[in-house]
Amino acid sequence: MTGLRTLPYAVKTECRRYDGRVAIVTGAAQGLGRVIARRLAEEGAKVVVADIQEARVKRTARLLQEETGQPFLAVAGDLSSEGVADDMVARTVGEFGRIDTLVNNAAALIRLRLVDFTEDLLQKAVDWNVWNTLRCCKAVLPHMIERRYGRIVNIAGEAWRTGAPFHTLLAGVGKGSMVGLTVTLAGETIAQGITVNCVSPGGIETAADGDPDPPTESYRDPSWTGPGVLEELAKIVGQRGISMGRPSHPTEVASAVAYFGAPEASFVTGQHIGVSGGMAMI
Repeated sequence: MTGLRTLPYAVKTECRRYDGRVAIVTGAAQGLGRVIARRLAEEGAKVVVADIQEARVKRTARLLQEETGQPFLAVAGDLSSEGVADDMVARTVGEFGRIDTLVNNAAALIRLRLVDFTEDLLQKAVDWNVWNTLRCCKAVLPHMIERRYGRIVNIAGEAWRTGAPFHTLLAGVGKGSMVGLTVTLAGETIAQGITVNCVSPGGIETAADGDPDPPTESYRDPSWTGPGVLEELAKIVGQRGISMGRPSHPTEVASAVAYFGAPEASFVTGQHIGVSGGMAMI
């Protein structure tokens, strides 16, 4: 853990906005999703962590419950598949009796030029960056509408604004669509006590997610990021005239998510905020 670049910038939790509330965080087995789940639990939430990686998400739920003292429920499955998100919502209500906040963080980090995508990978990119979020929103809305309360926070990414190469599917279709979905769904639910907002991170040091013994295996296929892609992207970021010149610590992003997902964000909906150290502004 001592070799992490962003550790000095870790944000401490100093709020208790989620006492008595229940939150779902998707893509929470590791990385940013894990940190968001921990942040909401530190603020008092009971948390459902969902991920396609069954063993890892169960381990994450156990570790975070031990760490925070808050109840956690692990839900494993492919949220882009029909019925999986509905089952997640039913299990959450059955276990905790309510859902206050949904954080749509699950994504497939596939960084390739469009011409290099196979047909199968095209489909996976759309499924795991678009369909999962759509199905989660659709599944949770009836419960939120009935209670006339809900907070939905979508995680996008700044590459949809900066035109970064290798992000046509990940950002242009996937993360960019999160912004459009945020605005239109906010308008659709504005009279029903539900807010929908969006957070766009830039580069994140996801290894700083606090896992005391991070597993070495990865669900992500190495071919999802082509040779030399990360080096080229780092060079592009380094050439930008204005930015903080470093990736974010994941807690810096989680703090923005926690605000949008909290009761106090009652008059904020259809909004997008970049948490990227100035990578993109307004």
